[in-house]
Amino acid sequence: MIRHTQQILALTGFSLFLCLAPAAFSQGNSTPAQETPISLNPPSPPAASDKPKKVWTNEDVKSAGSVSVIGDARNQKYTMTKPADPATVAKYKANLKKLQDQLDDVNKKLQAYQDFEHGKASPDSGRDISHGYSRTPVDQEVAKLQEKKKQLEQHMDELYDEARKLGIESGQLK
Repeated sequence: MIRHTQQILALTGFSLFLCLAPAAFSQGNSTPAQETPISLNPPSPPAASDKPKKVWTNEDVKSAGSVSVIGDARNQKYTMTKPADPATVAKYKANLKKLQDQLDDVNKKLQAYQDFEHGKASPDSGRDISHGYSRTPVDQEVAKLQEKKKQLEQHMDELYDEARKLGIESGQLK
């Protein structure tokens, strides 16, 4: 019985607090809300800046003097890019060809290892007599070849970027 009385008193006190709390908070915060009214209309610009804006017509442009025209071929005194040196193009082309051959070789070996992993028969014996047997697991060999492939592709991309910076178009390197 004492517990029920304590619970009833606690609930009554809590409900009394909930009823009085919003009134106490609203009285303390009522003055700042009244001082700052919220307006939905933007402030109007000052009256001094109501000067009429100048509208240019064809007659105004003709009387203004010479106007620079960038797209006019008569006004260009130099070309935007100078043509690439044929020796430089040949050097980049040879380097890219060498890297492409290495990449093709890596792709061929990688395909052979992947075929071996999937159980496909090899068209040749798969053994290079000059190198002997390799005891490295196939998955490690595949990982090494994929890393080498990634490096070769990155090096080729760098060469293409260098050539582009020198004004060599990618079509000239193929």
